[in-house]
Amino acid sequence: MLRSAARSYSTKIRSAVRVPNESYIKDKKVTFDRSFPVQKRTKAWEKDGMDKGEWFKKNYAHVHARQKSERAINGDNDPFDKRSKHYERIKQEGSYKREQFRNHRSEYTRAHPLQGLKPNPLIDYVYGTNSVLSALLAKRREYFVKVSHYGPLNTQIQSLCNKNNIQVEETEKHRLNLLTNYGVHNNIVLECKPLQPPELSHLGVVNSEGSTYDKVEMDYDQSVNTRDKFMTKENKKFPLGIYLDEVVDPHNVGAIIRSAYFLGADFMILSHKNCSPLSPVVSKVSSGTMELLPIFTCAKPLQFFEKSKEEGGWTFVASHLSGSKSKTHLTLNELSGMLNELPVVLVVGNEGNGVRTNLLNRSDFTVEIPSGRNPEEARNTIDSLNVSVATALLINGFAN
Repeated sequence: MLRSAARSYSTKIRSAVRVPNESYIKDKKVTFDRSFPVQKRTKAWEKDGMDKGEWFKKNYAHVHARQKSERAINGDNDPFDKRSKHYERIKQEGSYKREQFRNHRSEYTRAHPLQGLKPNPLIDYVYGTNSVLSALLAKRREYFVKVSHYGPLNTQIQSLCNKNNIQVEETEKHRLNLLTNYGVHNNIVLECKPLQPPELSHLGVVNSEGSTYDKVEMDYDQSVNTRDKFMTKENKKFPLGIYLDEVVDPHNVGAIIRSAYFLGADFMILSHKNCSPLSPVVSKVSSGTMELLPIFTCAKPLQFFEKSKEEGGWTFVASHLSGSKSKTHLTLNELSGMLNELPVVLVVGNEGNGVRTNLLNRSDFTVEIPSGRNPEEARNTIDSLNVSVATALLINGFAN
């Protein structure tokens, strides 16, 4: 009875909040915009009750016609200026691509070998396993700073560093690339003092029995007499020296030093001016033989030639493409056996111009390597060998 009474009262009392139901909203869409005030701007053509295209044609057709007639009078066949806009767009795209290329290239430019490092003219960065090992074995440099390496270190180099109290530091490969200017460093670099070859005034007397030769070195303004040993063998009783006259390419100098050391030359002399210095590149190309072969410099080559012939009886043989058949011009076969009779200095000249004329005039003999082809052949553009290859052949001619 109580339940029936409660139901009768609930049907008579109306709720305070009207709850929407399916019967209320089925024909009426409820949205957010319904309760949100919107201020809509009336367009000009809507005010006039016209279509947009008709309205613009009515109000601006005369302006377009006037611009078209002006372009026709000026000879412009592009009424809407599409051509100039196209060219402008191409120009902007081109400038954007060039700027993008410059930015990309700047990210991968080759860095200076001493970038980020303090430049030190008293330090050489010798790189390569053989070059570092030869420098540590020869001990011709005044001091060694440290050995920087990436990865495992050569056991012989490690023992030499421990023996001579040289600092060993493992570093990243990029640092080694910067130190060597991206050379083939074999993951090892030796920081040491640059090799300073002594200055030679002239050569002295040769003692074939004792296998020694005298020489006069320059210590600032004073002359110092010294004596060195040379190598002897069955067909070599006198020393052989190599004089490089203005050979400027360090790769050629390194290759000549390597060939001279391997084929048995006793020493090498570099012209003081216009000759490649003994840099780490030369040491790398020579595979470390730059540290082992006695090397000197000469500031006065004319005086060196004259005094060496007068006081020591040395014979100078210059490589020269003359083509003459004079008595002083030798063939490659005639070099054999010369070292059994007298000491010889082989003079090798510049890559392009050869030996200078004043040194040719003071040389005792000239020698030429004959070509295997007809020099008058139309397609023949090569008249000589590379200076390092030619020097190796000439040294071998003396040795055999």
